Amino acid sequence: MSRWHERGAGNLGCILGLALVAVVVVIGVNVVPVRVSVAELQDFCEKEAERASMPRNTDEKMVEAIFRKAMEEHLPVHKEDIKVWRDTGQVHVEVKYRVVLDLLVYKYNWDVEHKIERTLF
Repeated sequence: MSRWHERGAGNLGCILGLALVAVVVVIGVNVVPVRVSVAELQDFCEKEAERASMPRNTDEKMVEAIFRKAMEEHLPVHKEDIKVWRDTGQVHVEVKYRVVLDLLVYKYNWDVEHKIERTLF
C-alpha cells in the first residue's frame, strides 16, 4: 500500500496557496496606492481647515488648493465636489467623490467622504 498522501506530497495545497498569494498581490497593487492618496488628501484638507483663520485665506482659495492637491494625487475630484463654508466661529470642509478600484474581475466603487470642522481663532 502506498503512503504518498501521508508524506505531504499533494499539489492541491500548493496551487491554492499560490492562487491566494496572487489575489493578495493584485489587490495590494491596485488598492494600496489609492488608499495612500486618499489619506494624503484627508491630511491636506485638515491642514487647510487649520489655516482657515489666517488673513487672506478665503474659501475659494481653499477650494482651489484642495483641488490642486487632488489632481496631484490623481484622485477623481471635481471642483463641484469640494465645499468650504464658515459659520459662527467654525470652518467646514467637505469633499465627496467616488474612486473606482479595478480588481481585474470586479470593479469596486468606493465612495469617499472627507468632513472636517475646525474652530476659527
